[in-house]
Amino acid sequence: MSFEEHDDCFVWQCNRCGRKAIFPPNNFWGALAELKSRGWEIDRTYDGGWSHTCGRCRKTGAEILEMPVVMKGRR
Repeated sequence: MSFEEHDDCFVWQCNRCGRKAIFPPNNFWGALAELKSRGWEIDRTYDGGWSHTCGRCRKTGAEILEMPVVMKGRR
């Protein structure tokens, strides 16, 4: 699990490197906005869960453009 809510804090953890971001409680949306401003990416997974990636682990647009193109079903 990459998000935990405790009585005294919210904790997000990067699914790739394990880096944690800890915020005071009572302002979930403000904490989420701060995470996004720091470059974190939050995505819904196919199984209905959530994936959290910190700004250090997140691929930049340039890195995505350099990835090889794989075409399936073509010979």
